[in-house]
Amino acid sequence: MQYFKIKNYHLAIILVFLFSYVNIFAQEKTDFIPFVLTQNEKDWLSSHPIIKVGVDKDYAPYEWLENNEYKGVVIEYLRLIEKVIGIKFQIVTNKSWDEIINLAKDGKIDMITSITNTPERNKYLNFTQYYRSSPVIIIDNGKNSFIAGLKYLNNKKVSVEKSYFMEELLENNYPNIKLEVVNSTKEALELTNIGKVDAYVGDVGLADNIIKKYNFSNLRFSGQTEYFSNQGFAVTKNNVELLSILNKAVKSLPEDEIQKMFNYWLNVDRGIDVKTIIFYALGTLFILLVVIYWIYRLRSEITQRKIVENKLKESETLYRQLTEDINDVIWKINTNFIITYISPSDERFRGYKASEVIGKSVFELFTDESIFIIKKEIKERLESLEKGIRLSPFTIELQHKCKDGSIIWGEILSKQEMDIEGNIIGYHGVTREITKRKELQEKIEQLAYRDSLTKLPNRRSLNDKMSFIMSKSERSQKYCALVFIDLDNFKPLNDTYGHNVGDLLLIEVANRLKNSIRKLDVVARLGGDEFVIVFDEFDENKDISKENIFKVVEKIRIYLSQAYEFNIINEKKENIDIKHYCTASIGVCMFKGEQISSLNIFRCADSAMYEAKESGRNTIKFYELVEKF
Repeated sequence: MQYFKIKNYHLAIILVFLFSYVNIFAQEKTDFIPFVLTQNEKDWLSSHPIIKVGVDKDYAPYEWLENNEYKGVVIEYLRLIEKVIGIKFQIVTNKSWDEIINLAKDGKIDMITSITNTPERNKYLNFTQYYRSSPVIIIDNGKNSFIAGLKYLNNKKVSVEKSYFMEELLENNYPNIKLEVVNSTKEALELTNIGKVDAYVGDVGLADNIIKKYNFSNLRFSGQTEYFSNQGFAVTKNNVELLSILNKAVKSLPEDEIQKMFNYWLNVDRGIDVKTIIFYALGTLFILLVVIYWIYRLRSEITQRKIVENKLKESETLYRQLTEDINDVIWKINTNFIITYISPSDERFRGYKASEVIGKSVFELFTDESIFIIKKEIKERLESLEKGIRLSPFTIELQHKCKDGSIIWGEILSKQEMDIEGNIIGYHGVTREITKRKELQEKIEQLAYRDSLTKLPNRRSLNDKMSFIMSKSERSQKYCALVFIDLDNFKPLNDTYGHNVGDLLLIEVANRLKNSIRKLDVVARLGGDEFVIVFDEFDENKDISKENIFKVVEKIRIYLSQAYEFNIINEKKENIDIKHYCTASIGVCMFKGEQISSLNIFRCADSAMYEAKESGRNTIKFYELVEKF
């Protein structure tokens, strides 16, 4: 029974390769270029007789340490480059991957053999063109349903290898995934196998090797991500000449020799046993049956051709009826974003006949703001496609211009059309009017999440944002703060001039607070003359964070204490100029992560605010939390 489980897993891996359009260890096909160095490059090699190389000792089948000897396809690749350049690389032996990364950061090694480019690594490394690209997949123990993508792992536990590139990508792009960072791929897959985590996310070739080696028969391929493991050489920032030398050496290697080497290590079994013979015999039989079946199908299709042609004509008639009668607009555009087809329903939608639209730029349909949004979306998707990320259909809501000058909202579902080589040759989609829905959504959002007077977030919206900031701080271990603000001397203004003037002051306070915070921070009104600010991350050091928080809050206190000036018309229709001074009592509660509930943080900041009131008002007080270690 285990045998068939393993084979099913292998079949899944094969299908990943077939449908990802990715060749493991496939180099870009380039013309043979002779290896010729500049004088600067020759001088650099002369002045660097020892080139220290970092190699992952636990990265089979690509590179690994066995019996004090480094093996794998990358090691053999490195030896070929040695012959081309005429040097001998010195491998820094018996170091973990995390240690290799730290050595590179400190500039204590010259290069790394097999590493994927990421934004963080770009700070201390330069990368050659990659020589291997393989999918990043999701693996689980098969006890639950398949996992269609990374977004379905939100709030679930996922194991990844420490300092591997997927740790950085998931932490930055999927902050709601709970990462279980371990020291090796074996340990990561063991946690998945016994159910201590929900899934493993990583390199398909690396995972396949470990699963076969340790017979993790319960594991299965459960889904594919949008990422690829693009492996290449990398050199430290102070070795620019070495980067140029390596690129030249790679381009000078014969392609057939490289491909032969890759196939030996990754695609070719060494030896044939009975199971292999049976496997290929069954495969041959299957192919024979498929051929017989297709011969039968071809004969049947010849006899049914006229019936199919008649049905096709009926389908074309039905298609015309549907596109003419439905309210949604069906459209097609080419790669220059020129409209090549639009259904007649666009005349009901925007007032334009199809003949007035076909041949025009699709951007003429939208408002200026919507044009900016859709162009940005198109640019990001094309960049993702260039990086090898598979594009899925997307939905976007944009404002459309009508013939009578009015503006309406449309929800667009768009999908790219690809040729057999994977190039985009156009787009098609459906547009549905959602103007009434958008108006209703905006009203609901204002009522549910915004203060009706100041338009600031209310308590409900603040709770959601507070939870996000606490979760983010839990991962970064940086200090944040909740600031509770209560206005002093506000009631006399209300009693003297009425609530309308008081409302004007509250609106001005809200504007001053919004102008005093960063984009990542949040300001909200709780009610009356009470406001709250949640400051996003400052520093891991508590004293430094407290000093910076105090500086910001002190500026806010001084800003709020400046005069408020209004001009009103009283009941006697007289213009009255009002100048009022209103200070603030401010309580601050610093927090880190999720050690204390958001409710208790609110209470602590509120308590500090009352202490500021009792201390004479117009001052700042910090509440000191007892941290858990």
